[in-house]
Amino acid sequence: MDEKAYLAMVSAVQDRRWPKDLPRQPQYPFGPILLTEHLSRWARLQPDKAAINFYGAITSFAELDRQSDGFAHLLRSLGVAKGDRVAVFMSNCPQFLIAFYGILKLGAVHVPVNPMFKAPELLYELTDTGATVIVALDQLHDTVAEVLPKTSVKQVVVTSLIEAAPAEPEIPAPASLAVPKRVPEGTIDMMPALAAFTGPFTPPGPVSPDDIAALNYTGGTTGMPKGCIHTQGDMVYTAATTVPFSLGTTKDSTYLCYLPVFWVAGEVFGVIFPIFAGCTCVLLNRWDPVASMAAIARYKVTHASFLVDGAVDILDHPDRPRYDLTSLERTGGVSFVKKLNPDLRRRWREATGSTIREVA
Repeated sequence: MDEKAYLAMVSAVQDRRWPKDLPRQPQYPFGPILLTEHLSRWARLQPDKAAINFYGAITSFAELDRQSDGFAHLLRSLGVAKGDRVAVFMSNCPQFLIAFYGILKLGAVHVPVNPMFKAPELLYELTDTGATVIVALDQLHDTVAEVLPKTSVKQVVVTSLIEAAPAEPEIPAPASLAVPKRVPEGTIDMMPALAAFTGPFTPPGPVSPDDIAALNYTGGTTGMPKGCIHTQGDMVYTAATTVPFSLGTTKDSTYLCYLPVFWVAGEVFGVIFPIFAGCTCVLLNRWDPVASMAAIARYKVTHASFLVDGAVDILDHPDRPRYDLTSLERTGGVSFVKKLNPDLRRRWREATGSTIREVA
């Protein structure tokens, strides 16, 4: 069978099996515009709506749009130009999203770095990308300082988890959120710099959907990790073919994300999809079954994605009956070690009233 005949056969099978109520084309809330423009549109339409809820600390859509403008301006003042690589060395926190959208607004390239990296791994990724700026949590600065002389990094921007966390977290929070802030000598303090910017930010040149927007590194299972190229066009298309279909979030949804956002799955589910949909992301710094259950109950979370192992942690937790999980409408299960099976699906439905579906 030649290629033309094969593709015709595949198309015929799709036509027969495609659900009648499911659109055949990507669904965009504002058309196939840049991801950063989705943020700006939502910021105008619903400025006060929570874009990020971080243990009770709220960042609105208008604030996220304004602060990412400020970060783009900061990068430009540091000499970062379109196409330059900017490393982001952070665990889950609102500043990660601020940096992500600021980098994309400038037309630079977002390079997420695993916050568990030690010096050798960090040195490899900084060298491989040729990053000129790194933005890092202050708690990770010692690792940055260890490798800095061997890299092309010219500027280090720091920020702190305590700046993002509420004084009194509304749900259980890791101890790292209360570590006092420090600004090491020779670094730039991120959040005050953003507060000083009045905006708006206008990029010095056009940013295209086909420009490189991110280099997401692989796990390195077949050698050293490799940077995979993603454009804003890739990001928006992925959202337009996933959010309205398998994920099901809308601007009225509340999505729980604990997946690490430096990882491409966490980036997609916690950084890209909620902004594309205009919904609130309840962002956890790390996995914690009690914090997850408390977040679902307190914030009436409607959608979530769990490693299957995490779903089992919740189902088996002795405190589960204390939390009302029935606000969940749809849950995705990501299988690595533990797999979804009929018994697990049944138990999840009994506990939450919703289905859990395989997403990866």
